[in-house]
Amino acid sequence: MSASQSSREQRLAQLLDTIRTHGVRWTSGRVQNLRRLTGGGTQRGTASRDLQELARRGHLNACGPRDGRFYTLKTRKDRA
Repeated sequence: MSASQSSREQRLAQLLDTIRTHGVRWTSGRVQNLRRLTGGGTQRGTASRDLQELARRGHLNACGPRDGRFYTLKTRKDRA
């Protein structure tokens, strides 16, 4: 695994942990605000791709239209 893949996996793990802790609706803007507070990068595209990747991996539900998309944590009921 390359260094950039490793840092991406670490970033995704931290984001998923935060979402599990704080729940509710997550948007790319909310991820950007979180990263500003924690000293991370704040690119909107990166925040959006991270949320999409967590949804692709089965951790999040993608909700709403593409231009107003938000994500929620999947529950056991969602996975059944």
